[in-house]
Amino acid sequence: MLSNQNTELKSANVKLTLEKARLQKEISKLKDDKFAEYLMLMRERDARYTLYHENLTLELKIKELMNSAECHQERGDPVVLRIALDRCREQLSATQGKLTRMTEEYSETVPRRQYDALENGHLELGKKLDALRTEYEALESSYRRLAAQKKSLQEELVEIKERCRELERAGTPRPQWELCADFIGGGRDRWWQLAGGLSSRKILMVLLKELGPAAETEHLEYFDGLVILLKTLKHCSKVKVNELKISNDTAIPKQGTDPAIPPYLRYEGKVRNLRLSRREISVVVNDIWSSKLQKDRDTPMQEYVTRYFEERWVLVMSADAGGLANQCKVGGGGGRRYGQASVRAEWAYSVCAGAEQALDEPSLRLFWGALRGRLCQRVYWAHRRQCAALSGALRARATTRLQTVTMEEFQKVAKATFPLKSEVDINNLADVVRKQLKMKINQNVIDLDKLFYENEEGFDRLDIARELFRQKQMAQDKYIREIIAELGGRRALNKLISVDNLKRAFAIVDPAIDHIRMESNIRWAFSDETSELGSICPVPLRTLVARLAAGNIERVGPRHRRTYHR
Repeated sequence: MLSNQNTELKSANVKLTLEKARLQKEISKLKDDKFAEYLMLMRERDARYTLYHENLTLELKIKELMNSAECHQERGDPVVLRIALDRCREQLSATQGKLTRMTEEYSETVPRRQYDALENGHLELGKKLDALRTEYEALESSYRRLAAQKKSLQEELVEIKERCRELERAGTPRPQWELCADFIGGGRDRWWQLAGGLSSRKILMVLLKELGPAAETEHLEYFDGLVILLKTLKHCSKVKVNELKISNDTAIPKQGTDPAIPPYLRYEGKVRNLRLSRREISVVVNDIWSSKLQKDRDTPMQEYVTRYFEERWVLVMSADAGGLANQCKVGGGGGRRYGQASVRAEWAYSVCAGAEQALDEPSLRLFWGALRGRLCQRVYWAHRRQCAALSGALRARATTRLQTVTMEEFQKVAKATFPLKSEVDINNLADVVRKQLKMKINQNVIDLDKLFYENEEGFDRLDIARELFRQKQMAQDKYIREIIAELGGRRALNKLISVDNLKRAFAIVDPAIDHIRMESNIRWAFSDETSELGSICPVPLRTLVARLAAGNIERVGPRHRRTYHR
């Protein structure tokens, strides 16, 4: 019973479902029909609106045509109007052309209002500029005044320093009286009891009184030759220091006559220290160079110095009770030779010791280097030629008997004489000339006699000679650095350099160098004056650098030649 009811209900449910689907299809079909009707109605509405607006437009056109017809009837003949229209068009074209031309012509102009604003701004800036210019002129005048005061103070400072140097050279240092305590009975306590609070003159009297007769001969000051001997022999590997017999005295009893010892230092016995001043050493050194220039210019310095102390004349004059003043003479009577070997040894050791202690002087440093074989003598001769060339050119330029030139002429002649020098070097020379002659700011005339005045100490004691030597050394150092860079630089100091390598470096760095100068430089660098260049063995760059720095290696011309194009 229940199953039959269930079956009937299922069949009824299926029928209802089918009926529902059919009704839904009909509903969707009705909706589509209604939407189509809605679209049709909307299109009809849009068409009515379009027709309405077209109708309005046509009515407006009709009204315009009616109005235009009435206007034409009122204004007159259409032909006249056409002619007037053509004339208006022509005028419009002319006006447009004129406007275009004016736009092009006045494209870089500004409006009047903007011009007036800029003019007002310019006037205000001009007033500010005038005020600033006035302030600047006041500051400039103040600066010039202060610069003049500074210049005068610097000149005073230079003069005071010069006087101080003269006083230092001429003055005598205070003795070290404490050293006398070792020679006085009772030791240091008794010496300070005797010398405490006394002046130097009274201390000297006390010392002489205590020493008694021994002060005359036994305690003379002897030269400590060990120091200068060892320093001189430092480069000689043949000499052994432990072979020298050193005593407790203030002198070396026997320096010896070993062949390794320089000839001018070979002596047996004590050597008295003459305590030569710098001026006296400079006089002796200048006399050595001058006599060498006249006689044996190419002789090695050691050989010539030995001969010099055997042949030259010396005038020994008594100065006062405190010591001796020694002055060299080139020749003449009134003197005596270094006849005794002890006198020659005293002078040789004293000159060497003084030169070694005064290496801050360029002239003595050059002499000391040439004497020890560490510098080439050609450095001195080249320096002498430089100074002589500048002096000769300036004297040739001087037109008056007073031998004077202006500072501008000096700079022009210096530039012409040394074309490789820069403007800074020429200005430095001019500053040195002003300093040497103590010229004021407003002075512009150079007295050549005073500038190149050479006393017994030699030309290289002049400030201008020192400046020329300094510039020469700086130029040589720069020249050598460029050559080293071409050979590999500092990193290749152990690299072997041949003659061809050095030739190539010279040719690149100094294109103007000639074959004679190049060969001379190469032979000096390789320490070989006799062999053929092709047979010279290579040497390390380190050795080559040391030899070039010790020689007279000068640049002939600029590295890069100027090229002129038409």
